[in-house]
Amino acid sequence: MTRRVRHPNTQENPVAFPLLDALDLKLLQALELDGRASFSRIAQVLGVSDQTVARRFRRLRETAGLRVTGMTDDSRLGRTSWIVRLGCAHHTAARLAATLAGRPDTHYVDLAAGGTEVVCAITPQSRPDRDEILLERLQRTPHVTTVGAHCILRTYYGNSLR
Repeated sequence: MTRRVRHPNTQENPVAFPLLDALDLKLLQALELDGRASFSRIAQVLGVSDQTVARRFRRLRETAGLRVTGMTDDSRLGRTSWIVRLGCAHHTAARLAATLAGRPDTHYVDLAAGGTEVVCAITPQSRPDRDEILLERLQRTPHVTTVGAHCILRTYYGNSLR
């Protein structure tokens, strides 16, 4: 059920895109709310058969690349996530960003302020690890001029609250 869709203003560069109907969108929403829900439970909520849900799921997986993945809830493990902004001396931010990106507790890194600032999101494995990186290691890093750290109190995914 893949069709080529063209931008309304141009006939160039057709893009393969699976057409999603209302049931597909409801299935996606159900999976977003509970990715572990059974097909029979989703079917019951959506008012269709579990075979229909399974068929739609397979089609979305094959044509749209649908994947249901899991994430750990770090707050249940006693971990907190932090957004950290690091002001850097000229021409040192990229190297620092690459170093931070290689850390297992870093899950986002970007350069900002014209390449003089590194913004990253980290989730240290423990309080001692948090204190060591935020209060000691980053403060002592050569060419880091400012450190700002903000604890993430609640994470929102898409339009739903978790």
